[in-house]
Amino acid sequence: MIKSFEDYLDKANAAQSNEELFNVYLNTVQRHGFDRALFALMTDHDDLEQKAGVGVMHNFPSDWMEYYFEKGLDKIDPVVSYGATQLNAYQWDDIPRRLDLTKRQKTCLNYGRESGLNNGVATYLRAENNAVAGISLATSEKSDAFDGRTDLITAYSNHFYIRYREINGIKKQDPINIVLTDREREVLTWMAAGKSNGDIATILNISSSGVDFHVKSIFKKFDANSRVLVVVKAISYGMISP
Repeated sequence: MIKSFEDYLDKANAAQSNEELFNVYLNTVQRHGFDRALFALMTDHDDLEQKAGVGVMHNFPSDWMEYYFEKGLDKIDPVVSYGATQLNAYQWDDIPRRLDLTKRQKTCLNYGRESGLNNGVATYLRAENNAVAGISLATSEKSDAFDGRTDLITAYSNHFYIRYREINGIKKQDPINIVLTDREREVLTWMAAGKSNGDIATILNISSSGVDFHVKSIFKKFDANSRVLVVVKAISYGMISP
């Protein structure tokens, strides 16, 4: 049983196949109320020699997946288009409130619910060379059991993607090649604690512009475009503790 983020990391890092990794991930998100998961490659992943495709691994209802592709909904799915603007996990219910959806896009969301995909949450995932993937989660029951921890869903999903790429042929980055200054390590530690740049400036008694400078440097060294991805990578490499 997955009891903590550290427990998830241990089991995910020990996984030796896509199926084993997916099962670890699914068992983990079940703790947060989800029993349905779908992993998709939104773009071709040339470094993995894999083509773009929805449902690379999933336990979504088979009748919904058949209908989804038969009607070409993968081309207009608002969960996908909205995700391109998001860095963290987002709820499907937010999409109609923030995007002007076409009738077909609204139908896509409605049919998903009718097929037993409720209370959806998705995470857009980005890697090197503009490669993009995504994970969608849902509940088979209409009652919302999600505990609201989008921060953890974002972290689990980003680590899943990192580990998926490693299992499928991407060499694990050597943390020895990532050299942080003492100040960068301090900033990174407070980032991992969920502190904003303003909070970190106050805690370390330095200027906000100074924190911004260090954060940008950390992003560059970890080849990341979000705070969550930086923290997940640092934890994965054993550079900081969860």
